[in-house]
Amino acid sequence: MTYKYFFLLCMISLCFACGSTKKTAKPDFEIAPTTAILEKDTLQIDELRFYKIESAKDAIRMMREHYGNSHKSITGKHQDNIQREIWDDITLFEDDTNTFTVIADGTETQTDYYACLMVFDSNDNNCFNSEHPYKEKLVQLFGELMNKNK
Repeated sequence: MTYKYFFLLCMISLCFACGSTKKTAKPDFEIAPTTAILEKDTLQIDELRFYKIESAKDAIRMMREHYGNSHKSITGKHQDNIQREIWDDITLFEDDTNTFTVIADGTETQTDYYACLMVFDSNDNNCFNSEHPYKEKLVQLFGELMNKNK
């Protein structure tokens, strides 16, 4: 076999090998379980994660634009150099007097890239839990607000 045919065969094999790899696309958002340690307790918390973003701070920016400045900042859960912003006792829906605590965070690493929200009702219940009555309403609200900010 001549070098010309060998080279051609290698190029064709390379094309087929590269063409057969499929990239799995991440959804625009998902609810992801995560753990948090509070004193000696380990808690399971659900986060609403947004993947199609410009910055890990997009959820923080969205919250500031729609609900004003946060009430406090603490060290980020996912990344030390991104502070978690917390809005305490805020009303999220105009037609509803229920209040919520919203924590906005995010991460930009080699393996993860998302902005996220954790929401708790006035009784400190995890609002993205599958059983929570506000789960779908909150997902819809924050999905729409994040889309407006793009």
